[in-house]
Amino acid sequence: MLKVSSLFILLCGLLASSSAQEVLSRVSSHITDALTQGLLGMNFLPTLQTIDFQGPLKDIFSLVLGHQLTNGEANFMVQMRDLRLFQVFIETSPDFKGIDLRMPLAFSIQIKFPALNPYIFHVRTDMKVQLYLEKDVDNRYQLTFGHCRIVPETVWIQSGNFITPMKNFIVENIERALGNVIIHNFGAKMCPFINSWLYNLNPQVTNQLISLLLQHGTYQATVEISAK
Repeated sequence: MLKVSSLFILLCGLLASSSAQEVLSRVSSHITDALTQGLLGMNFLPTLQTIDFQGPLKDIFSLVLGHQLTNGEANFMVQMRDLRLFQVFIETSPDFKGIDLRMPLAFSIQIKFPALNPYIFHVRTDMKVQLYLEKDVDNRYQLTFGHCRIVPETVWIQSGNFITPMKNFIVENIERALGNVIIHNFGAKMCPFINSWLYNLNPQVTNQLISLLLQHGTYQATVEISAK
């Protein structure tokens, strides 16, 4: 009797997953170009700049660093700058029932405390929304949007200031607080915009995404089984 080791099975699974992602990347490049341009055309970046970082950060810093560092609206200011959207990309979803749409972002946050020089932090992160198919009342597939969020493991924050040992405590607390605000507040504010944009996608792009999902495997198998 042939015995197959668990390591061999694992390697086969990894190779299959890698191959599926490579195929997906090749066939989806023109779709991601259209999605990237579509986001930019929907005032995505200006919308991001309206998100309030100052309120949540002030509340956190008042508790951690003391009210003397955030006292007065005119003295404590937070500004988002240099906002950029990189090429949107599509990757296989871990459950293999759909795909993940990833939107890489980069921006800078400038924080001004009373009587201190501004602190500048460079940020990079990805937003992710799950895309999959569901059948409507007429038994036709339609594009559906799943969980939308900031991907915590993609949040990268680096100080743009020269940090002395005395200021290291402040910087570490700022980075920790900023990371929490980006993961929770930033994602929650942007996901309704993302879902609205996807709902109103160009019909041609929507159909291309549906075709891509059908080619992905799971849904095609469902069609074949239901047709028997």
